[in-house]
Amino acid sequence: MPVHIVWDWNGTLKDDQADLLAAVNHTLQRLHTPPIDLPTYQTQHILPVRRFYTRLVNRPLTDDEWAQAQTDFASFLRSRPPRLRAGAEQVLARVRDLGHSQSLLSLYPEDLLRGEVRRLGIADFFTRIDGRRGPDGTKEHVLTEHLKALPDRLRSRPVLVIGDTADDGRAACAVGAHAVLHTGGLETADRLRATLLPVTESLDAAVDLGLRGLAGRAKSSAAPAGPHRPLPPGSPGDHSLHGPGGHTALPRHSLGT
Repeated sequence: MPVHIVWDWNGTLKDDQADLLAAVNHTLQRLHTPPIDLPTYQTQHILPVRRFYTRLVNRPLTDDEWAQAQTDFASFLRSRPPRLRAGAEQVLARVRDLGHSQSLLSLYPEDLLRGEVRRLGIADFFTRIDGRRGPDGTKEHVLTEHLKALPDRLRSRPVLVIGDTADDGRAACAVGAHAVLHTGGLETADRLRATLLPVTESLDAAVDLGLRGLAGRAKSSAAPAGPHRPLPPGSPGDHSLHGPGGHTALPRHSLGT
């Protein structure tokens, strides 16, 4: 069963923990705020990004401060060469060779995203690449638009979202897609596990777990219905609200609906 995988960029395919931390500290310096460390970044990270800065500065930013922070942040990152996470290109190639389609969706400014993907030579793996074009926000709305814009030939495929934040998981839930979250990115593993979605430590494992989850869902939906006997919540066979292991069970997503 071919599926469509929507990849996140920052903290997922791109290995940029250190660069993002340095970029945030660069902007905080302009805001006369002490620098933060990685654990603080990961525990305080929230979207939209302006709310993240409100947490770090301990007050709302003015519109002028926010505009300058975005400029400073982007300028700093343009000075850093992009790096893929170890093994990321091999994972993309494996997914392609298995017959699945892939796209890239990020809240990173689109000009930066496309430029980095071109520099790294991986654009051909993706049927579509979308970054942030408008105001700061969350991924839910842009994921909906991203899926609608995919080619017609992919519109019946189930969708797997792989990202590194709770926001990636919420966006997937909102559109009825399956999600697997990857540690080592912008948020702590504990925060990711609190979503009750599957969490892995490698991109390979994220792909394998996601594909197994979608295959299991397809088998469940194809199985003939037998006599219904209610199960107590949280029992191994209770899939009405939670999947195996307590993960949220999401409906199969079709791009045509």
